[in-house]
Amino acid sequence: MKRKLNLTNKINICFMGSPKFSLETLDILNKNENINLSLVVSGKDKKRNRNKFKPTVVKQYALDNNIEVVTPDSVNTDEFINLLKEKNIDYIVVVAFGQLIKEKLLEEYKNKIINLHPSSLPKYRGSSPVQFSLLNGDKKTHASAMLIEKGMDSGDIINQKEVEIKAEDDFTSLSEKLSKIGSEVILESVLNYDDFMKNRIKQDNDKATFTKKITKEMGKIDFNQSKEEIINKIRAFVEFPKAYFSYKNENVKILKASPVEIENSKISFVYKANKNDKIIIGCKNGGIRVEKIQFPGKKAMDTRSFLLGNDFEEGIYLG
Repeated sequence: MKRKLNLTNKINICFMGSPKFSLETLDILNKNENINLSLVVSGKDKKRNRNKFKPTVVKQYALDNNIEVVTPDSVNTDEFINLLKEKNIDYIVVVAFGQLIKEKLLEEYKNKIINLHPSSLPKYRGSSPVQFSLLNGDKKTHASAMLIEKGMDSGDIINQKEVEIKAEDDFTSLSEKLSKIGSEVILESVLNYDDFMKNRIKQDNDKATFTKKITKEMGKIDFNQSKEEIINKIRAFVEFPKAYFSYKNENVKILKASPVEIENSKISFVYKANKNDKIIIGCKNGGIRVEKIQFPGKKAMDTRSFLLGNDFEEGIYLG
């Protein structure tokens, strides 16, 4: 099937995405007067709250805004590619979609599939760049618009903006910043595609680094590490899997912490546990003050509020 003629001056976009991170880009494209958001592609409905099937936030946005939305098993079929042609799609924009785009679709829309990747490419290719930026204590990252090709996040960069990582940022706040700035990067890239393509940057594969899938086991805190490393882990894993330590045979999660200076600190030692000092635990080069805590089966709480109604033993070594 050949593509139809575009009888309007608007740019026809197919958007692919599923999680909350995708919404800023979807919204900014939808609201731009020069763009026609012809089709949204998202993940299938899943069991969410109370075991009820619910759509992804991207699909729900499309439904609320009367945009055609589909949830195909694969975007690499002839049926789906024919749908794109029928819609006369100019560009495909991909933000945290989750499906691998294969050769047939890549050939059909060569250099016209634009992906938002939240890292300073070629640094942190892969599925968890935001977490690794925080784990490594980086002071800045980038929202990168890149062309999708066969390799893992290896396509040419067509637009890129720096994003500051502040000491108080965690995965949630940094994701929000990258989502917002990333949406602007994608919009600029679509509206000024030819100019950006002329100045596109080929990635240096020799400088590429790769992230890995985040697992629950990665959340375990090792108090033999420095206070900076431990706090970075807490920041990176604040949503999943959450950083944790063992206390009296329970895995206790820390959602926020601050550094404490302690001379000749004792590893894993609980120095303080009271409403004034909160909970202070020794580590390699000082200690951390636990600011927000969560016990199994309980809600996350400010540590001071937790200690008003609960005990936490001082003067012990954690397991």
